Amino acid sequence: MNLHKLIFNTYFGGVSLLGLSIFFFHLLKFDFNLIYLYILWTAIFVIIELRPVSLDVKGQVSLAFALILAILMIYGTSFSIIVSAVGTALADIIGKRGWQKVIFNSSQYSISLLAAGTVYEKFISASVQFNVIDEHILPFIFAATTIVVINFLLVAIIVSLSYRMPLLDVIKMDVGMIALFLVSLAPMSLLMAILYTNKPWSIILILPPLALAHNGFENYLKLRKQTRSTMELLADAVDKRDPYTASHSARVAGYAQKIAKEMGLPYQQIEDISMAGRVHDLGKIGVKDFILQKNGRLTEEEYKEMQSHPQTGYNILSPLKMYKDVLLFVLYHHERIDGKGYPYGLDAKRIPLGARILAVADCFDAMTTDRPYRKAMSAEEAFKELINNSGSQFDPGVVQAFIRIWEKEQQQQYGES
Repeated sequence: MNLHKLIFNTYFGGVSLLGLSIFFFHLLKFDFNLIYLYILWTAIFVIIELRPVSLDVKGQVSLAFALILAILMIYGTSFSIIVSAVGTALADIIGKRGWQKVIFNSSQYSISLLAAGTVYEKFISASVQFNVIDEHILPFIFAATTIVVINFLLVAIIVSLSYRMPLLDVIKMDVGMIALFLVSLAPMSLLMAILYTNKPWSIILILPPLALAHNGFENYLKLRKQTRSTMELLADAVDKRDPYTASHSARVAGYAQKIAKEMGLPYQQIEDISMAGRVHDLGKIGVKDFILQKNGRLTEEEYKEMQSHPQTGYNILSPLKMYKDVLLFVLYHHERIDGKGYPYGLDAKRIPLGARILAVADCFDAMTTDRPYRKAMSAEEAFKELINNSGSQFDPGVVQAFIRIWEKEQQQQYGES
């Protein structure tokens, strides 16, 4: 057994053992007088868990968070642990998600709810110390924060180990979306508890807004994914017009993503730069084939038409308001640090970092691939060109980051051989 598998099994086993121990301990507190309520809330929980919303990468969220937080406040820790553990296990079994997910998801819910319930009860008993109009608001905030943080970290670690991804990268991937989703749901939990405490059946009034929140979030994420897929298909279609530039955009996106990561940029910015790399030449759809595929030097008029492609790409993508940074990276990826680029002749201070990264990635790929008018350079020759033009055409910091990546990859390749 290798070290990575040992770490995974140790973590999985530890979380499962702790979670199942918590579940069985609280199962001993099962109140048979409330068996109809256990069945009711478990059934609702299962229905909700069967329709999670898939996030951009590996994670999922559902309305179960709002439900189980409300149940915690209404019925207490033991009740919420039993309902969530049984409910999520049934949902995973019905959904055929595998025995590991059945055990782990039930366990992480038990751990998260025990911590959240403990925090809630502690703050409820100490609430007289706080100047809060409703004594339950502050305990609720701390309990909600506790369950979100612990649940998120437990899942992020297992995802990190499962896909062999750095934990920090996993956290950065989905933390923004999860925070947005859960923060918008948390007040619903408090409202559910208030409604139920006053008139139990009035809780049905909160179900339509919850369903709308779920559908709205799900449709938003679907739209993002579909939009990106469409943009990538268009970019590939443009690349295929010229056999010499096939897969050019995909390679540029890959280089740009590596550079952005090396420079320690936030996850969302890395994603935007990568997407911009995929579509940076989309504007070439408006450039004539004979110009794109010309063997010799372009005339002044032909070069002017070629220079129009960043603006054309920007114009095509401009309706996609959610990708405003991507649009700017596409528009400015042929600008130069010395202000001699196009289409606007911007200087270093006015060129977005994403566009400066794309400029390096784009030129490197262009230099290291065959073109009708010349043979490809070696990687060493291309890096010399980047260094020679650093500070005039290219951002020195971006060039240095790219060189570090290349050196690391060379060392790794040499070490493996």
